[in-house]
Amino acid sequence: MLNTSREQPTTLHIYNFGSVFGNRKIIKGEDKTTTLYFMQNTRSSMHWTFDLHADGSDGPLLCRAQSSYNGPPLLDEVNHGPTILSMTGIRYPVKMERKRGAFNGTVFFEGPDHKEYRWQTTARLFSAAMECLDAEDALIATYRVTSMSVTKDGVLVVQPSGKFMLDLLVATSLAMRTPNN
Repeated sequence: MLNTSREQPTTLHIYNFGSVFGNRKIIKGEDKTTTLYFMQNTRSSMHWTFDLHADGSDGPLLCRAQSSYNGPPLLDEVNHGPTILSMTGIRYPVKMERKRGAFNGTVFFEGPDHKEYRWQTTARLFSAAMECLDAEDALIATYRVTSMSVTKDGVLVVQPSGKFMLDLLVATSLAMRTPNN
């Protein structure tokens, strides 16, 4: 779908810093200096969690996410259940999950408009990306993974049609980038 409006996409830059047992990300605006979000991730042998804050580590909590069990398969079960995101701006938990038969890394979730969206991964020889699409295959956002940088994780570009759920797109893209999702 071609965007005929003059509204420009929103570009966010995601930077890593942290340790082996925890991971933190700072999400900056297009100017690469303004901190818009801060994520603190912790993991155990059974699952990971992260908190996403607006404006920095002391900013208001926007989302608390927790993965399902991600240890070794139990009773030949490979899909261990959804990742649950508790968004402060949405009154119900958002579930990110693979559908039965989806082996390509595609993860589905419901937006605040009660429509279904999906993140799907694309990998090429020297690049990797994720695309968020709606049910009509319209592009909502793209996450380009930075492959040759230690500190920069990637760039999230949100189309004007996805700006109404910017916080959710940031949270779901970070959940997709968290290991063992």
